[in-house]
Amino acid sequence: MAGLHSMLLPLGLLLYLGLQFSEATSANYSNNCMVFDEVFTATSPGIRANSNTYESNTIYTVWVPVNNNVSSVILRAVDRNNNTVGLWQEADEQCNGSSLYYMKDVNNTLFKADWVAPNSRNITEVELQAFTVHPHNTAILSSLKLKSKALTSKISTTSTSKISTTNPTTISTLTTTRSLAHRAVNSPITDVISILLTLLISKLLV
Repeated sequence: MAGLHSMLLPLGLLLYLGLQFSEATSANYSNNCMVFDEVFTATSPGIRANSNTYESNTIYTVWVPVNNNVSSVILRAVDRNNNTVGLWQEADEQCNGSSLYYMKDVNNTLFKADWVAPNSRNITEVELQAFTVHPHNTAILSSLKLKSKALTSKISTTSTSKISTTNPTTISTLTTTRSLAHRAVNSPITDVISILLTLLISKLLV
C-alpha cells in the first residue's frame, strides 16, 4: 500500500504541473498579440483603403505592403477615444480588439483584408492601423484616417467663410481710403485753377 502511495504522488504532481503550464500558455497567447520589443512608424508606403471617406455599416477593402520578412499582420480600427470599432473579416486570431493574420504566401507584396464599419452615427472618424510583424519581435506601424463627409464639408465651409468675410471688407476699406486721399490732394489744385481762369478772363475783358 505504501508503494502504491509513493507511485501516485509523483504522478499527481506531474498532472498538476502540466495543468498549470497549460493554463499559463492559454492565457498568455492572446495577450502577446500586441507586445513588441520595438515598434517603428512607417513613412511610405503604408496602409491604404478603397476609400478615405468614412461611412457607417460599410465594408472597406484594406491593403498593407509586406515583404518576405513579414510573418504576420495585425490590424486595428480605433475611434477618436482610441476604442476599437468595427469588425475585421476572416482573421486567424482575435486578441484584445486586434485581428491577427498569418502570412501564408511570402511572395505577396500586398496583404489584403476587409473591414466592416460599425452601424453607429456617433462615429465620424476612424483610424485604421496596421502592424507588420518582423523577426526579433519588432513591428512597423502604419495608419490611415477615414473621415465622414459631414466632417470634411464642415472644415471646408469654415475655411471658405473666413476668406469670404475678410477679403471684401479689406478691399472696401482700402478703396475708401484711397478715394479720400485722392480728394484731399486734388481739391486745392482745382481751386487754384478756378482762380487763375477767373483772373485771366477778367484781364481779357479789360
